[in-house]
Amino acid sequence: MKTVSHEDVMNRFIGEPGTENRIRFENELKAEILAHQFKKLRKKKHLTQSQLAEKTGMEKGQISKIENGKFNLTLATINKIASALGAKVNFDLQPI
Repeated sequence: MKTVSHEDVMNRFIGEPGTENRIRFENELKAEILAHQFKKLRKKKHLTQSQLAEKTGMEKGQISKIENGKFNLTLATINKIASALGAKVNFDLQPI
């Protein structure tokens, strides 16, 4: 049986680094991870989606969509939710 690296699988099924499909996949993955972190922190702070929505000035449905990866996050929305959760978001711009 031949061993295949994770990178080889990614390249074959998602696309080579820098391709449109790979960039889209990686961006969606990052958004999913951030949504999961928001949900985890919200629950750790014993907040309901409705309570978080009230703290952010958003609708409960928007919070639900964000946590389920069904909402396109903007920087403003990310910062608003992080602030309401008492968290800080760091962005790191790296040349490629």
